[in-house]
Amino acid sequence: MSKSLVTISIPTFNSAFFLERCLDAVRRQTYKNIEINIIDGNSKDNTIEIARKFGAKIINYPEALLGARYEGLKIANGEYILLLDSDQILESTCVERAIAEMDSAKDMLILEEDVYRCDNFIEKLFHYDRELIHRVKDFDPLTGAMLPRFYRTEILKKAFANIPIDVLENVGGQDHAIIYFEAWNISHRVDLLPNAVKHIEPNSLLVIWRKFYRWGYTSVGARTNKYTKLLNEKERFRKGLFQEGTWKESFASVLLLLIKGIPYKTGYFLGKLERIVY
Repeated sequence: MSKSLVTISIPTFNSAFFLERCLDAVRRQTYKNIEINIIDGNSKDNTIEIARKFGAKIINYPEALLGARYEGLKIANGEYILLLDSDQILESTCVERAIAEMDSAKDMLILEEDVYRCDNFIEKLFHYDRELIHRVKDFDPLTGAMLPRFYRTEILKKAFANIPIDVLENVGGQDHAIIYFEAWNISHRVDLLPNAVKHIEPNSLLVIWRKFYRWGYTSVGARTNKYTKLLNEKERFRKGLFQEGTWKESFASVLLLLIKGIPYKTGYFLGKLERIVY
């Protein structure tokens, strides 16, 4: 097996509540040739102290999330890059298995996700929505909802080279969709890595509101260019709804989209209005 360096790049902003669990899972990986880059957006909590404790390289970038992904790429030394979030917990063999798959002529991998906890109604909606996505297994960035996080570095560099500067500087919550769209235009060599990561999802309506309002607000900058169609597709109901054997997952997916859609659209329209005013 290759012993190539893997860069795990994590944007943070006041991420102390999640980050220690995230980085501890990185430390416990069975594959050890890993570097950690933290791209921080001026956190006011102890995010930086936690990152230092795990030996991460830290840079400051208080701008949009998509731009933070690019800053992480620019300082990455790895042959492969894992674009992780601070609220994601890797399965212990994730990187080792990903390297083996990439050595089999892959350019990017979708990490199969599930919720970190599935204790209340909101978390169960996220769980069933993910089950539907993985059952349909549509890799097309326009029609599907699956998004790679593990990339060959050379592919990621080519993808970012095609993203306009104004989009890098202004787009937040739809970062992965845009990155994958550009990477897909370069290579279709993508696959799914099973049982790879747990995601600490919102567990209340208030947390959902805050998260998806921000996603909508920061998506405005991508709708004045070639990504308008892509983002419109991402706001549709999931592909494969109400096929045989998916009724429970489908109802959950529809309800979740409606719950997320209200704050998302509110953020989008207020962000658009702000741009018109100023």
